[in-house]
Amino acid sequence: MDDAFAEIDASIAEVTKTRQSVARGSSKQVYSADEIDRLKAVAYAWFQTHRPCVLAHPTRPDLQGVDAAYQSVLEATGRHAVRTTYTQALLQAKRALVVTRSFIAASTVAVSLPVTTPLAGGSPDAPPSFAPLAADPKMQTILTRRWGEVQQCIGSQAHLAATVMMGGLLESLLLARINSSPNQPAVFTATNAPRDRAGRTLPLADWKLVKMVEVAHELGWISRSAKDVGNVLRDFRNYIHPHKEYTDGVAISEDDACMFWEVTKAISRQVLSSVGRSP
Repeated sequence: MDDAFAEIDASIAEVTKTRQSVARGSSKQVYSADEIDRLKAVAYAWFQTHRPCVLAHPTRPDLQGVDAAYQSVLEATGRHAVRTTYTQALLQAKRALVVTRSFIAASTVAVSLPVTTPLAGGSPDAPPSFAPLAADPKMQTILTRRWGEVQQCIGSQAHLAATVMMGGLLESLLLARINSSPNQPAVFTATNAPRDRAGRTLPLADWKLVKMVEVAHELGWISRSAKDVGNVLRDFRNYIHPHKEYTDGVAISEDDACMFWEVTKAISRQVLSSVGRSP
């Protein structure tokens, strides 16, 4: 799964950078041999390098939309197309790549995470007891209420709001898990702990969700699948910024929100189950 995500992320970075470069050009059409070569290189990189790895993923993602967008780029290079033709094709490639990444994540959740198993009976959607992580009853009440509000957002078709709240819930749980660890040095010396330019571990208040998830996996609190898909949740949560949603042209769908909720529940229960284990 890591390899497929890495190839998709590399492709997204390439099309984003190339689209920005093409948009900055002053001429209406693209005539420069250097520009055309760069556009060809981006398309060839997908078909020859990135695509085989993504296609080999066990979920067997449908890559027709991605392929069609890159093919449009290649076809345009043979006729001195206008810049908007390239920028639109590259944007479509980015959208299709994001959808593919979401599909792989959702499919992996379905087969890899025990997403419907509560800690101690009851409904799989019922909030678990947060007491192992939060001794303060007031904090337990807040976490329980937020769990319920995520479900309300999903039920009300407020998919972005639900996704943002899931990220906040996970950050709170992981922060509490770190603070409750009996072996604090192991947390702050973890390979994936965020560091400044001098190599010093950042204060916990400056840790981002992605680093908390990676450290949680490194220390054995969550599974590899939970880590991988948790990082996808991080990416989609960033669509809280209107400009990013506008630039990427991607909106969080009901399927996305439901998938992320399964991820959030699974990670939450894994974190709670890890309490008491060292570190």
